[in-house]
Amino acid sequence: MKDRQCLYFGIFQLIMWAGVANGEFYSSVDSMHELAQVEEELLNATRSYLESQQKQLDFYRRYVEQLKREHEWATTQSKLDEYLGHPLHAFRLIKRLVQDWDALILEPIVDNDAREEFSAHVEALGTVFGYPDQSELQGAVKGLARLQAVYNLTASHLADGVINGVSYGSDLRWRECYEIGVQLFDLGEYQRSLEWLQVAVMLLQNSPEKEEDVEHYLSDIREYASMANFELGNPKKAGILLNQILESQPTHSAQQTRKYLESRALGKIDQETNPTWLANYTMLCQGRRLPEERSADPLKCYLDGKRHAYFTLAPLQVEPVHLDPDINVYHGMLSANQILSILDEAEKMQMFRSAVSGNGGNSTVKDLRVSQQTWLDYKSAVMKSVGRINELVSGFDMAGAEYMQVANYGVGGQYEPHPDYFGVNLPVEFKGDRISTSMFYLSDVEQGGYTVFPKLNVFLPPVSGALVMWHNLHRSLDVDARTLHAGCPVIVGSKRIGNIWVHSGYQEFRRPCHLTSDSYKSAGYQN
Repeated sequence: MKDRQCLYFGIFQLIMWAGVANGEFYSSVDSMHELAQVEEELLNATRSYLESQQKQLDFYRRYVEQLKREHEWATTQSKLDEYLGHPLHAFRLIKRLVQDWDALILEPIVDNDAREEFSAHVEALGTVFGYPDQSELQGAVKGLARLQAVYNLTASHLADGVINGVSYGSDLRWRECYEIGVQLFDLGEYQRSLEWLQVAVMLLQNSPEKEEDVEHYLSDIREYASMANFELGNPKKAGILLNQILESQPTHSAQQTRKYLESRALGKIDQETNPTWLANYTMLCQGRRLPEERSADPLKCYLDGKRHAYFTLAPLQVEPVHLDPDINVYHGMLSANQILSILDEAEKMQMFRSAVSGNGGNSTVKDLRVSQQTWLDYKSAVMKSVGRINELVSGFDMAGAEYMQVANYGVGGQYEPHPDYFGVNLPVEFKGDRISTSMFYLSDVEQGGYTVFPKLNVFLPPVSGALVMWHNLHRSLDVDARTLHAGCPVIVGSKRIGNIWVHSGYQEFRRPCHLTSDSYKSAGYQN
């Protein structure tokens, strides 16, 4: 479009010049000479325009072919769900839809009938499906930063597509690393931003593809790196980087950046106070337990066919993982077909961003919980079966149960340590607090996504079809603070779970209290 505007402007100027100088063309050969000059300039301008358009078309063709190969690879060599479960693939997909398609294709494409049809199609797709926006891109970048923080992953390894020693063949280009660095800077993650900017410089300098105007790109990266250093309390390093830019490019915007930084007082770096659970949380998420004295015998798996007659012929496969409070994993509770039916029902419902419950049941969206969810009642055949299973295993009356919450965790999806009970200010519709949690794993997760209990030194990898169950309240109905738990960030894969919370209001005869309160036993764990 810009080339065409330049062409039209050039033609207009030439015609105006010829007309003003000579008035008529046909009445004088000399004027025809001048008109021939106009045509020659028109031909040259048209040739340049067509050449530039051909370059654009070649670029579009290469870009589309590249994406086509990636989509074919995702759908033929791998399952699409596994492909989208990889955090780098997810980031690149969101980045393309937020930035690349608009900047590289939609804006510069030729304005003609084909473009009008193309634009109408793009607009229709946006109306039907919607497009991610800048906040979506920031969300994906936050997910990558979260993975780095919890799992001690370096920017260089992530850029190479290597996660915990496993290579996924999905390396990032320097532009993508630069974009991650910029987004992290905007989010105030200055140290993490520097890591990605440094990787971008390394990839740009060692790129096998010859980039035009490499120095210009390096200067842009260094300018952001200088600002990140300044924010981290290192103005000397910031000045060195700006000087490196201005030595070769005296008119670069780094001049304004230097003036801006010089006008600012060096801020005091805030020392964030980490929550008490953080160290245990990150270690458990990495699959490492804290050292502890084990005086009791190790827990062993067993078969339980006596809990209910329903399990006589097919006993429960019980894996006890903690005693007092009891946390048990029941394997093989849901078949692959049952899981598929549950996920099909969830897909028909409107999935929405998970929120964090507050006083009185009010909920807000926060980064400490990154997932999407929906709720399923127990009317369908498969959900009746799920409700029946939960009642028989837990021993609780399902009249006091909430609908099953089906949740899906995507890029860096997590739920930081939290209790499932409310304690005070119960929602008005609740009949008692959440006495128990039943968490059905509806998928395996290739890497990450553990369920951890930071106060109990327990981590559980998701196993499709398994059920994890624990009590959130003592028999006295006092809250059990030891049950603080979390869903670790998903590194690679897609985590799907189904939660059922049962309320205490209907369970007086299912789990009666003792003559003396049992909550004092856990006093040492209360915070």
